[in-house]
Amino acid sequence: MKQSIILAAGLLFSGLTYAQDIPVKEVPSVVLNSFNKAFPQALKVDWEKKGDLFNADFDIGRRDHEVWLNPKGGIVKHKKELRVRELPSVIVNSIKKNFKGFRIDEVDKYEEEKQFFYKVELKTLSEEKKVVFDAQGKISNRIL
Repeated sequence: MKQSIILAAGLLFSGLTYAQDIPVKEVPSVVLNSFNKAFPQALKVDWEKKGDLFNADFDIGRRDHEVWLNPKGGIVKHKKELRVRELPSVIVNSIKKNFKGFRIDEVDKYEEEKQFFYKVELKTLSEEKKVVFDAQGKISNRIL
């Protein structure tokens, strides 16, 4: 019992130390400069440090964005909220073929290593699925 409590406390503490909110003054200037150059219209920017990466959560034109930058200011991954009508037709067709009866609820577009992925939340009255598609409309097992 005592070991279980210690293990649970350790897991909780390690989870809390993994991602930490940080004030903008603690973000290195090279990271800030890179971010500001890539996203000059960003509003409501919140920063976190996740491991070695700096994570910015922000809005552009009423859309949620999230970007991960390395300590040298390089963009590692970028997530952008999309409207359903912006989803490429190849992915819409894949959903119609493979997920009959589901409707598209939310869409996020990810760019990682010069590749694009789409994380789509699909719903019916009784079921919900989150499915990742590559740019060609194929279902991907990639975790985003």
